[in-house]
Amino acid sequence: MWEAVQLELERRRAFVQKYGIKKLDYATIKNPFAGRVICGYCGSVFGRKVWNSNDERFRRSVWRCNNKYKVKGKKGCENKHIDDKVLYQAFVNTFNVMIENKDYFMDKWKEGIKSENTLIRYKSKQFIEILKNAKPIEKFDMDLFFSIVEKMVVFDGKKIIVRLLDGTEIEGVIK
Repeated sequence: MWEAVQLELERRRAFVQKYGIKKLDYATIKNPFAGRVICGYCGSVFGRKVWNSNDERFRRSVWRCNNKYKVKGKKGCENKHIDDKVLYQAFVNTFNVMIENKDYFMDKWKEGIKSENTLIRYKSKQFIEILKNAKPIEKFDMDLFFSIVEKMVVFDGKKIIVRLLDGTEIEGVIK
């Protein structure tokens, strides 16, 4: 267990360094995607922005690449913004895909238990436990999200690749 914790801490350090995040634990109940939404074009982190914040009727939270307007007056990254609601739904869809393909994932994680890597063994056991009696979900579950998702990579606001903590990538198309 101690070795698995050390490997997880190292994984998090590498993630934070790779994406230029100050720390991975910025996520809150109102902002669960902080540091986990990544630009599919430039590799930068997406930041949460509130549009029309003065008028409640039109207020909306979106996520946009932090490199889009990094230099004032110059447009940087060309990736499009994505609505908060879409990210929530992308997670729900991802988890339900895991349920639909339960046998595939269970077989994969049973193989992972045999791994020499302590973290892979630990994550595989954790994923098996989560999926064992799981049912499809209809709404976002923050605890479940943090238990299984490493990051969400966004392309043009039309495609999201959700990378699980075991390295599996599940692609979703936004309609």
